[in-house]
Amino acid sequence: MTTSPVAGRPAPPPSSGREVPDKTKWAVKPLNDGKAAYALPTEWKTGALHHKISKERLSSIAEQLTPAWNAQNPQLQGAARAFWSLCWSVAGERVAEAVAMAGPGGSPNPHRLLWNLPLMVSLGPQSPANDPGMNFDPDTEPIPGGPGTRRMDAVSLALKELETAWLHAAEADNGRGVYDAALWTTLHRHLQTAHLAAERVDRDKAVLYPPLREQWVYDAKTKQNLRKGMTPFPTCEQGLRLFTQARVNAPSIAAYADSAALAATATVRADVSGRQVTLTLTAAEENVHHVCVRHTLTFFDFTDASRPRPINTFWPDVRTFADATALTVTMLPGIGRSCLRELERELGNVAKATDWLDEVLEISNEDIDGRLVFYNVQFTDVAGTDAAPVVQAVIESFAPDGADGPGFTRGDLDLIAKQL
Repeated sequence: MTTSPVAGRPAPPPSSGREVPDKTKWAVKPLNDGKAAYALPTEWKTGALHHKISKERLSSIAEQLTPAWNAQNPQLQGAARAFWSLCWSVAGERVAEAVAMAGPGGSPNPHRLLWNLPLMVSLGPQSPANDPGMNFDPDTEPIPGGPGTRRMDAVSLALKELETAWLHAAEADNGRGVYDAALWTTLHRHLQTAHLAAERVDRDKAVLYPPLREQWVYDAKTKQNLRKGMTPFPTCEQGLRLFTQARVNAPSIAAYADSAALAATATVRADVSGRQVTLTLTAAEENVHHVCVRHTLTFFDFTDASRPRPINTFWPDVRTFADATALTVTMLPGIGRSCLRELERELGNVAKATDWLDEVLEISNEDIDGRLVFYNVQFTDVAGTDAAPVVQAVIESFAPDGADGPGFTRGDLDLIAKQL
């Protein structure tokens, strides 16, 4: 099935209002009802739609669409209108009409249209264990013949190029952004590539594309679903070799298990919804120890039955506590900056900055200096003033969330443990 513009109707102009629709009620009825077209695994319940490019990032594009559509510069106007027309076409008749009907006077809201593009969402389980926040959340597939390695599928690859082009443009001119005709032409090219790749799959007139069950792992013990992402998944035999080699002459790290001594710290600053926030993120030796026993091949504790996640991922090159501490020192500044971005997204509109106290951020797919990372951070103190809060936070854990380290399911780890 190939989508086309609404029959007999060119793309209407985007609404001129600056309103952003309610993000908790973002899906139009045809998209939401589209889940019923597929028989889903029982553990997925009624299913959920997961954005590949986050709604926040899509909204930043939408904010620039109407001004560019109305631009006096003919090249800019033409490029923006071509991109908007492609979005309207890619949405398909039922979704496009529903978006228009939801707008004032039948004028489609650009935020809502971008949020509801069928190729922009992936049908999966409700409430998965990993929350990508604002980060790109791709559909992935195994690399044929690879040692458990994975890659983005063709649709996600093109959408990632689109997001990257947008972010580079938004950061240009010292953060003021350069939204010229060349940018909209580039976005058009990447969206067209994604659409052509998506349409290789026959939807048989369904609004949504079929769910990709292979990329999800379900853990019966915790009843959690987790997307595999870009993490490589070696076989049990390969995993046994990795663990065996890494644990030769492994030093003891037991002395650090309950140590509150400071191991690493980083201080970062940013504007969060008008507040000038200073965040100091720390890791005690006990936090580094936790990373070692949960996320390194050398020190992983196979006897810990309380592992909370269906998949564990591992830093393959950490062989000593000093290695783990050095890695923590390297990662903390980037994780701190990510925390402030996610604070803006999740909790930026709190009445008082002190409401952030004891909040926990668990974020996946975060790019920290070229590494995709999962992290868990807790806010432990909020001082200073409401206009300029001074926030303390502790990193409870961090782990590779992409190609930087292998992953194993709970079942695979249990099998490996029996052979070690």
